[in-house]
Amino acid sequence: MPCLKRFAALVARRDGRAADARRSPTSRWLLLASAILVAVAASADTPPVIDAQSIIHSLEGPPPETRGIVVGPRHAPAGRKIDLQIPFDSGSARISAGAVGQLRQLGTALSAPALGGTRFLIAGHTSATGSADRNQRLSESRARSVRDYLLRQFQIAPGRLDTAGFGASHPLPDFRPEADQQRRVEISTIPPVA
Repeated sequence: MPCLKRFAALVARRDGRAADARRSPTSRWLLLASAILVAVAASADTPPVIDAQSIIHSLEGPPPETRGIVVGPRHAPAGRKIDLQIPFDSGSARISAGAVGQLRQLGTALSAPALGGTRFLIAGHTSATGSADRNQRLSESRARSVRDYLLRQFQIAPGRLDTAGFGASHPLPDFRPEADQQRRVEISTIPPVA
């Protein structure tokens, strides 16, 4: 709240109405609404961070069945996955400052005992801007950058993390192929070999 008070005082002084801003409830509400709009606009470029518990919940399998007989072939369970918005600058595979918060949550999740013995595929994706060859190389580089960050910062065993790049070949259906949301990293479990 001190920040909001400083903002209100600054706006009131700028307008030459310091005394009115302190007394008028309407002025305070207008200033509060302005501050909220400024905060929302500033955060619009940063994707929301998914917390470690939500990542764990998305990636851990169902509890093991303790009873029952299955007659017929056994199939490995399908892998579970989560798409994370890891912001990269356009055309870059370097981890940006805006990506660190999400990568910390991912590293915490992958280090958790609930996912301890699980292997993961880190899949890089790009938007459709640029050539297919360049996007393929870029998506592979981004997946490797995420893997390297996790290995370095969280000491996850290297054998638990594989990488792949898909370029723009697997777009999210709710967004245009050129949209920033297509530049993402997908984390999926690798089913154990039966």
